[in-house]
Amino acid sequence: MPIELPDPTGRAGLRVLAIGAHPDDVEIGAAALVTKLREQGHEVYVLVLTDDPACCDTRRAEATNAAAEMGVPADRVHFGGVEQGYLRGDIDEVRLVRELMARLDLRPDVVVTHTWADSHNDHGAAYRIAHAAFRDCVFLHYSTHVSSEISHFRPTVFVEVTPDRLLVKDRALKCYHSQASRIGRHDLTAYEELHGRRARLDRAEAFEVGLQYGATDAARRTVGLSDSPFHRFWLPAVGDGTVTLLYEPPADGDTPATSRHRNAARDALRQAFVDLWSPYPLREHCADADEASAAARRGSVVTVGGPDSNPVARECQRLDAPVWTLSSPRCLENRVSGARLAAGAPREFGYVARRASPWAAGATVVGVAGVSDAATRAGMEFLADPGRAPEVARIFDEHPWAQVVYGVEAGELRVVDVQPSTADGGDR
Repeated sequence: MPIELPDPTGRAGLRVLAIGAHPDDVEIGAAALVTKLREQGHEVYVLVLTDDPACCDTRRAEATNAAAEMGVPADRVHFGGVEQGYLRGDIDEVRLVRELMARLDLRPDVVVTHTWADSHNDHGAAYRIAHAAFRDCVFLHYSTHVSSEISHFRPTVFVEVTPDRLLVKDRALKCYHSQASRIGRHDLTAYEELHGRRARLDRAEAFEVGLQYGATDAARRTVGLSDSPFHRFWLPAVGDGTVTLLYEPPADGDTPATSRHRNAARDALRQAFVDLWSPYPLREHCADADEASAAARRGSVVTVGGPDSNPVARECQRLDAPVWTLSSPRCLENRVSGARLAAGAPREFGYVARRASPWAAGATVVGVAGVSDAATRAGMEFLADPGRAPEVARIFDEHPWAQVVYGVEAGELRVVDVQPSTADGGDR
């Protein structure tokens, strides 16, 4: 079952406004997202900014019918009435949107709108209007496959186009009889598969995140809409804040191979957060620095290495007493059964753990350690890309707090043992 996260806003749901420069834009770029939001009980409204003078009534009817297919009723679909092709993003159009929102008494938590990375002039204007008209918002920026500037589009949230959501999306797009040739000008399936590959999903809608000051209450839940394995794993630790990587201090016996493994592992995690999380949440300290202990008492941390090499991991183990520990000489030992897993070709062993912090309320400790530098690196590479080991990722989807022992052979991670923590209702 999925992880249940608390609602930091104190409300049952988010208020979401999806803005399209034209009828069909929201359906092309965000139908799966809108469907997911409606399934989760959030309030969704649609605003179409322009009309086509040649067929205004037809296209408004198409937009209303398409919204209904996504679960948005007609009284939540609104129109700006600006002539198609002449959207400017000026003060008059911003005022138009503000006045409409005031009449509706609608102050959205999240605004879904166009990315600036789009070659259509109306789409770029819609982006500017949305950012000028709303305050204290989280923005999710979508792209349309017919005009996307893919070289500049930098999404960090991915909503899977599951078979059920695809049925809804197809029905919504088929409402636009007048636009069939335009929608089919490029292959939407191939475009969504391209985004899906970045997120370890078969097919996905992709969104850039924009965060205005004062919008942090909705930020955690907005990132939580992402279906990527990376976001599913890290959301309990990062939330709408930061997480601090506490890496092993260098030791006298370190070899060039040790340094190579450690540097490569840290680089992989850094790059993953650069690519997939906005704003960038990762902080770093050597685990024997004074700042490391302070960071652990302040918020979520990642401890790399076992108790012999990482002082914060040692203190966490003393307080939390996990079932599997890394002992010396380097092997994994089960405190309950006495079982031992030692280093030895061709298979190495390690563990990844995610547990409630023993120091900071509401914070998380993610721990990774291995019987060798290569085994620890494999665990870190899982943290950078949980989708590379779906069997392991699924365990953390089902258990917010758990310790997973893995074996690694030829670069592949395999589950050896799973120990849910008492915070998850499991047994020590």
